[in-house]
Amino acid sequence: MKRTFLKVFLMLCIMLPIKVFSAENTYVCKILDIVEMDDNGYMQQHIGMWKRRIGETFTVNRNTGEMIGVPFSTDGWLGGTNVLNRGGNGNSYAGLVVSGGPNISIKYIYIAEYKKQPLKPFWGNGDYNVIFSGLCE
Repeated sequence: MKRTFLKVFLMLCIMLPIKVFSAENTYVCKILDIVEMDDNGYMQQHIGMWKRRIGETFTVNRNTGEMIGVPFSTDGWLGGTNVLNRGGNGNSYAGLVVSGGPNISIKYIYIAEYKKQPLKPFWGNGDYNVIFSGLCE
């Protein structure tokens, strides 16, 4: 019994610093809304294939700009990731991802890092004609 407790305690001690370190450099974002432009130039609720993504999460690495999770995944985007602004000190995080050529697509994300609240609002576009928004922690 003591040996099992000791193993669990040691595992928690080892994992805790990793969690704290990763939280400092990573956002976990939850999609709360998806909109798209109508034929008259107004924004409206998206009712297409992306609607089912509401409530899903993705991650953003503040240092590298890499993102994991649909619709912002940077996996396979050969043009690279660019951190335009890491955020903090009154600034917002901004990142740009570029596809490979010959026809270029981009993904952009803006996270209101400067907000003095634990959950930071975000908006961004994948490589589609919709805009996603929600909160990051």
